[in-house]
Amino acid sequence: MAKGIAAAGGGDEELRMWLEDYVKNHPHHSTAVLSRAQYTGIARSALDSYLAGTYFLPRSMGGEGMNPRSSKIEGAIRAYRERVEGTVRHGIANTFVDTNTWRALKQACNIAMKENVIAVIYGRPGIGKSRGMVEYAVQEMNSYPISILCSRNVTVRYFVQEIAGSVGLDGQGATPRLEDMIAEKLRRSPRALFVDQANFLNERALGTVCHLWEKARIPIVLVGTKALFDRFMSSRMTEDVRAQLSSRVALHYLLPELTIKEVKGILKRGLGELATDDIVAQVYNEIGGIHRHVDMIVPRILDLKERNEDRLAAGEVKMSQIVTIAASRLMTGL
Repeated sequence: MAKGIAAAGGGDEELRMWLEDYVKNHPHHSTAVLSRAQYTGIARSALDSYLAGTYFLPRSMGGEGMNPRSSKIEGAIRAYRERVEGTVRHGIANTFVDTNTWRALKQACNIAMKENVIAVIYGRPGIGKSRGMVEYAVQEMNSYPISILCSRNVTVRYFVQEIAGSVGLDGQGATPRLEDMIAEKLRRSPRALFVDQANFLNERALGTVCHLWEKARIPIVLVGTKALFDRFMSSRMTEDVRAQLSSRVALHYLLPELTIKEVKGILKRGLGELATDDIVAQVYNEIGGIHRHVDMIVPRILDLKERNEDRLAAGEVKMSQIVTIAASRLMTGL
């Protein structure tokens, strides 16, 4: 019934059905939760109407009569969908896969959340840390965390201002004062702090993290490469500073890479019958258990297979050669 109503009112029916399924599969993310600024920022009543298929329905038919062309609701829902699902690359959906890496990250995050402590989680680039953090917020939390993505150019000032903006502060004033204002706001309205690529934070920025924890005692998850772990143990810091930082971290958690069984599952999804045991073993040996590499080799293999279809049929080229070339191009960035 709702499908017919939605079709009469206009709008993206596939998007509406996605939201309907999402709420059904994530009951802790009701429309009341999704209406918050950290999610869609759309009023709960509008989301309820959209789900019911009456948001764009003409008033003469009992609907809200909103114009699909000028309304912002579907843009906000699409943006949230992309945030939790990722983009579609090379025609292949960025589907979340339950792996040992994800389960280890989830366990570490659970400890941080339950005990209100700082957790340092690290692993090789491309292992699935960033996607795992997004998935944790979606699957396990009904209050979206403050999420900061760092780069090698991040400064202490920028880092503090990003956190300030996430809690509704304007980011003005001296940095120490701003830290105190953030801490006070988080003390009154606690939210977890998730920092991705935290290996780019310098000593002073890590000091900000520890200061916020000392004053607000919120769960904090720092995720990065092994350089993040090394930063806490760095001999370049004075013994006093190193001790101050390390003593505030409840756990350091090294994430495992994909197993060959998990690699096989991902390749089966992307390559189908081409993912024989021999091909899976070859891919695993060529590029290892890095999730991003396994995802990215699939379209390369498919492209090379299509280009060499006749030669494969004639026996002039073997799939093992296709995989070798695809792996070589992947690892050299071609």
